[in-house]
Amino acid sequence: MATVKISILKKADIAMLRDIQELLAQLRKSGGGDTATMSELRNVLSDKNTFMVVAKDSKRIVGMAMLYVTLRIGRRTGQVEDVVVDDAYRGRGLGRGLMKNLIDVARKKKLKAIYLTSRPARVAANALYQK
Repeated sequence: MATVKISILKKADIAMLRDIQELLAQLRKSGGGDTATMSELRNVLSDKNTFMVVAKDSKRIVGMAMLYVTLRIGRRTGQVEDVVVDDAYRGRGLGRGLMKNLIDVARKKKLKAIYLTSRPARVAANALYQK
């Protein structure tokens, strides 16, 4: 079994974009047909208020999570979005690792709070978030 490392994604290539597209397709099974573009990915990665954390084995990205920092009068908060682990890698603690990494980023950025919403049908995800 390959070792999986979790880190903030700083730059990406076309193979990483394909991995991210596959993860988003698993997350958004209800359809919508949204396809991430390289331009969008580069914009996200260059935004100083956006953090993409990825779980990567030796070959590809197998999990991801996003933190969007919002500047408000008197405080900074964050919104967690797009938390997903590839079906084949679930049950290994990667979701917990992704969330822990985002929480660490939030602390370093001195966010007052982070928010996350999830559909009730995502039972396993909701159990993770409650922990």
